Amino acid sequence: MAYKRKEVIGDCVLYLGDCQDFAPLLNCIDTVFTSPPYNCGKEYGSSSDSLKVRDYKAFLKKALIVDARVKVINVGQYQGSRQSRKSLPGIICDAVCSFPVEEVLWDKGPPNGAAWGNYPNSPRVRAQHESLLVFGDLTMPNGNGLDWSEWSRLTTSIWRVQANVDLSIHPAMMPVELARRAVSLWSDVDGTVYDPFMGSGTTGVACVGVGRKFIGVELDAAHFETACKRIEEAYKQPSLFPAEKPKPAKTGNLFEGTAA
Repeated sequence: MAYKRKEVIGDCVLYLGDCQDFAPLLNCIDTVFTSPPYNCGKEYGSSSDSLKVRDYKAFLKKALIVDARVKVINVGQYQGSRQSRKSLPGIICDAVCSFPVEEVLWDKGPPNGAAWGNYPNSPRVRAQHESLLVFGDLTMPNGNGLDWSEWSRLTTSIWRVQANVDLSIHPAMMPVELARRAVSLWSDVDGTVYDPFMGSGTTGVACVGVGRKFIGVELDAAHFETACKRIEEAYKQPSLFPAEKPKPAKTGNLFEGTAA
């Protein structure tokens, strides 16, 4: 397996490379939590997401083939123009070759766009939410470590998390709070979380905050550098769970093969 760069920061292992090359070789993964490109023509630095639907499905299938207990995938509702809209949750299900066992709706706050844009004869629903689709086995060997109040708060079907992020850092940045909730709820206390589309490292930041091990892969060198800096900074901050301090780095073979 080839990668351009590897950084180990505490319990986080970050790779600069193509996630399609990594997924089949990853070992010891408890949870996948990621938000893949939505294939809506957005530029991601050195790459873009403007594939034909068939190619997009093949891309996701290869990236998400990793063997994990549970996969949690954040996704919008549609891709493409209004005339050629495709259901993104449906595409994700095809790529994972399964149906979700759970779904959480992420209420992002007031929708973008103007209600009057197609008024009055061509209404278009404006996106106010995205989905977190959960695939796999929800039973954790050691549990997630949440106390009852947090458990009961997170085990609801709608999460209201404001999407107030700095898009100058990354064009499709996720709020840390959304990642924190997902990692806290669906990953085992001793598990490793994998994000094949690491971007600016938000999932890694959340993992540091709640004391989980993390593996991230990012294709773009600039975003990879940002992820390294954000995760380094996260280790300097108090834990999101005061009782859970980040554990020291451990050595172990996370891959079945040897890196080239």
